[in-house]
Amino acid sequence: MTGWLPKSLRARLILLAWALLTLGFGVFQGFMAERVGYGVRIAGVAVGGLATDDALTRIEAHLSAGGALIAHLQTAKREIAMPVADLGFTVDASCSVDAAGRSGRMRLPFGITLWLWPGGQASVDAEVDPARFAQAVAPLHKVADVPARDAALELSGDHVRVVPSKDGAQLDEVALERSILAALQQGRVFDGPLPTVVAPPKVTTAEAQARAELARVYVSSALTLRYRDVSVVLTPETIARMLSVNTGAGSATSPLTFGNPRAEKMLHTLFSAIETAPVSAQVEVSNGQVTITQSEDGRLIDMPRLVGDLDAVAQQPGLRQVFVAIRDVPPKLSTDEVRSMGLSALGSQFSTYFDPSNHARATNLTQAAKEVDGTLVRPGEIFSLNDAIGPRTVNRGFDYAPVIGPGGVLRPGVGGGICQYATTLFNAVFFAGLPIVERHAHSLFIDHYPMGRDASVSWGSVDLKFKNDTAKTLMVRSWVTHGELTVVIVGSTDRTVTYTTTPYYDIRQPTTSKSHPKVVYDSFLAKGIVRWELGGPGKSVAVTRTVRQNGAVLFTDTFRSTYQPKDWIKRVGTGQ
Repeated sequence: MTGWLPKSLRARLILLAWALLTLGFGVFQGFMAERVGYGVRIAGVAVGGLATDDALTRIEAHLSAGGALIAHLQTAKREIAMPVADLGFTVDASCSVDAAGRSGRMRLPFGITLWLWPGGQASVDAEVDPARFAQAVAPLHKVADVPARDAALELSGDHVRVVPSKDGAQLDEVALERSILAALQQGRVFDGPLPTVVAPPKVTTAEAQARAELARVYVSSALTLRYRDVSVVLTPETIARMLSVNTGAGSATSPLTFGNPRAEKMLHTLFSAIETAPVSAQVEVSNGQVTITQSEDGRLIDMPRLVGDLDAVAQQPGLRQVFVAIRDVPPKLSTDEVRSMGLSALGSQFSTYFDPSNHARATNLTQAAKEVDGTLVRPGEIFSLNDAIGPRTVNRGFDYAPVIGPGGVLRPGVGGGICQYATTLFNAVFFAGLPIVERHAHSLFIDHYPMGRDASVSWGSVDLKFKNDTAKTLMVRSWVTHGELTVVIVGSTDRTVTYTTTPYYDIRQPTTSKSHPKVVYDSFLAKGIVRWELGGPGKSVAVTRTVRQNGAVLFTDTFRSTYQPKDWIKRVGTGQ
């Protein structure tokens, strides 16, 4: 076709075509440099050809709208919904997009990459902290585990019958962890039953059958228990219900035993009229005054001695009688001990307020106050709020309430509102003049907290810690009444506190606006419902505290808080 053209012209045209192809290839590669290769899917979501920021937004929207960030755990009675973050899982959508962006590319020297062919499937980048997961699912054992039934002996007329054992079930934490992680990596919601493994009984049917003949001696006649003028007769039928097969230490001399929770509970019930529980001293705080209540010793059955006597006497025919021993039991905390600790004085007290009609928040604050109340912090000890409260799960009494999630977006989370407890405790410790070991400000500014004196906590990550550097034991008291949360440090530190607060500085406006908001797809809102969250500027502030003792400066510390700009949020419901 080009044979009629001069040879030199043909060469120029070929060179020009090659130059245009090279230029076009270069322009195309430049265009693709910040984009995901065509044909790429992340967890089934098409992101090929999208700019990396757009791909990230699409994946985050898919995870949020699809409910993948909430694990739905099915039990025999009900469903438990838990944010995967509370279970110790971390999802990194940006890392997933970065990995997808490398699909279909050839890596050249000097960090140069070329997109040459269509990409394939990629998974969501997710990982789990095993320690956090184990702590978070520990309460689930209460709803998933089915206790195994030990084989038992039962008296039926003159015949001793064996009640067969039965396997139980125990939560399979490894299988649950792997299943939730696999669902996250596939970008789908985990919705399934709690996996279990077989839990064998401690006493098998065969072991009980081997002792059935011996049991005839144990139940051959009644057995009398005596304490002073109190006499209790155990009939053969009662003895049979109390006995268990002994598989532990001492089984050679006592093949059957009364040493089991069922028998001990029955014995406590039979002698409830002569038993009194010990009463520990209580530290009461009212109107800024501390009162210590009187402790009392208790009187309880000497159970180890009684069980040993019962095991020995029940094996013997003839007259069977056991004298019950009672022992004095001191309280865990006596009045003298409390006074010697120096807990008769008030260290500091701080209160914050909330809307009591917000039942979820009120529930979480009340539960947190209950968990921490009465905690002793001995000299030299470091108090951890996360350790004191423990995992925030529905099974432990916590409820769903808004928490600040990734990207500064409010999302429902179990235990939402506990940061108000952290803030209240921080201020009580602040004014007690105690060293703060760890404190984190909220990522967003909250106007109803003291300026620069808020504190944030999250199970398994950020914590609030303080040290008792005094020579005396301190106690943390806390309670909730009518929309008021109060935290008290009991025990005088003999310190005075002054502080200064800077004006807000480093003011930064959000990149979003009402006309260009950040869109969040929320499965907790009904489909079609739209809610707005106002944006606000980011800012910083510093609070410097000076702690004095006997007029001399003991130490000075500064708490710096940097709050990120709050985006304008358009929350779009996707739920049922």
